[in-house]
Amino acid sequence: MKTLLVTTMLFLGFTTMAQPPRGDKGPEHRPERMKHLTAEQQATLMTKKMTLDLDLNEDQQSQIYALIIEKTKKHEQRKANKPKERPSKDELYEIKLELMDEQIAMKKAMKSILNASQFETWTSIQKKEGEMKRRKKHQNKRK
Repeated sequence: MKTLLVTTMLFLGFTTMAQPPRGDKGPEHRPERMKHLTAEQQATLMTKKMTLDLDLNEDQQSQIYALIIEKTKKHEQRKANKPKERPSKDELYEIKLELMDEQIAMKKAMKSILNASQFETWTSIQKKEGEMKRRKKHQNKRK
C-alpha cells in the first residue's frame, strides 16, 4: 500500500512538472499583444521602453518616436500588401534586401541620435532580442 501511494505521488509530481505553465506567456509573445495596437500606440510604448533602458532626454525621445512610427507604418503597409502566394526566390531576395537596407538606415539614425554609451547599450539589447527570436524560431521548427 505504501509503495502504491509513493508511486502515485511521484507519477503526479512528474506529470504536473511536465506541463507547460499557463497564464502569462512572457516577453516572447509580446509581438502578438502589440499587433492589436495602432502604429502611434506601438511607437509610444517602444519609445517609453527605450527611454527607461537608455535614459533618453526629451529631444532624443521625439527623434526616436519619429523613427519608430515611420518603421511601424512601413511594417503595417508591408503586411497589408503581402501577397497571398509564396514569393519567388528573386522576390524574396528583393524583400530581404529592402529589410536589411531599412535596418542599416535605422542603425545609422540611432547612432546619430544616441551618445556612445547609449548606442552601445542599444546594440547589446538588439543582439539579445535577435538571439531570442532565433531561439524561438528554432524551437518552433522542432515542434
